[in-house]
Amino acid sequence: MLEIEEPLGFSEDFSTEHALRMLDFYCKTLESRGYTSHAYPEIETRLGGKKFDTPKFETLCHAMWMCDRTREFLRAGRFAKVYRWIGMVQGILFMNGVFSLAELKEHNRFAIPDAVPYRDRR
Repeated sequence: MLEIEEPLGFSEDFSTEHALRMLDFYCKTLESRGYTSHAYPEIETRLGGKKFDTPKFETLCHAMWMCDRTREFLRAGRFAKVYRWIGMVQGILFMNGVFSLAELKEHNRFAIPDAVPYRDRR
């Protein structure tokens, strides 16, 4: 397996291991709610309008797909992209009511729960 070296921007405050734990937790949370990993079809066409209006189910499936792709970026050492994509995933999770901003802030501070929150189990 490819050895990953920590970039200058990943320090003890944020590591590859922490990024992977966040991505795993977000996927586990989405799976527990019945979402599967799917990218938006024809994303360029959808973004061509004035408003990006996608149903919640598709949006959260896309977030799960983004988590999978972000793991690939980590393995490839594309750390700037990892930062951006984790932020986007967190934005999607917040805007769809999966986590509060306070909860997401805690995830960034290493406080990632071991289990999916009870309210998210359906």
